Amino acid sequence: MTRRDANWLMARASATAGASAFLTPWLAAGQTHEHSTEAKPPADPHNWKSYQPKFFSQEELVWIEWYTAILIPTDDTPGAREAQVGPFIDFVVNAAAEFAPEVQAQWREAVDWLRENKFGSLSSKQQEALIAAAAAPELDRSATATPAFTVYRLIKEMTVRAFYTSRIGLIDVLEYKGIAYLTEFPACTHPEHQRV
Repeated sequence: MTRRDANWLMARASATAGASAFLTPWLAAGQTHEHSTEAKPPADPHNWKSYQPKFFSQEELVWIEWYTAILIPTDDTPGAREAQVGPFIDFVVNAAAEFAPEVQAQWREAVDWLRENKFGSLSSKQQEALIAAAAAPELDRSATATPAFTVYRLIKEMTVRAFYTSRIGLIDVLEYKGIAYLTEFPACTHPEHQRV
């Protein structure tokens, strides 16, 4: 799946029946997120814990959430878990049945790979090691692409798209301020840029 495919898929999913019911609370998720030095579970104002997956089983959705949380962890900024990336992926993949059923086949293969590699029963360190090994061809171009790399790229691509489309990714992490209207355009004041 390419970036263009992911963008196309997300745009089409947003136009499907039921999209508004999912996207309205998803886009608002994280508005109550507070940064704190003490560890506490993230706020869940829209009751995402009771989210019923439409494509994945409940167990598979948990695996996807763990995988995405490793890709974009929570540190001094919110991560994939707070941005509800797992439910978003489930929504998009489920919606793909209407216009791109091959996407569902790709995700079914990815989940089967996670099952075969016992991803759900691994410790968090073992999960991180499995993902790092899967990502090897991305870091070393001479490495051979494997089925693990295909799964990694599929989940990573959708995770990045979902996270940076969310309110948390766009506003809290990237600090996007919206389109600003400038009343003046001040000149550069750096001395090295003053020479013509």
